[in-house]
Amino acid sequence: MQITRVRTHGDPSLWNTLDVRKGYKFQQHEFAEHYRILDANNLRVHMGVDSNSARNTFLELTNEELWIGNM
Repeated sequence: MQITRVRTHGDPSLWNTLDVRKGYKFQQHEFAEHYRILDANNLRVHMGVDSNSARNTFLELTNEELWIGNM
């Protein structure tokens, strides 16, 4: 998997951390239905609106089993 890391912009208090594994943070925006994954340096490695896709990308990055279902 090729990863593009992007500096994050905006207020970090608007993001709720849903899970942390192996230095990666899986977050959801407090108001918008957006999800993002940050690496250990707080660089964004994924952004999207599909919770299942975002969760599976997070689990793939952390070498965990893929997750199927609703959040």
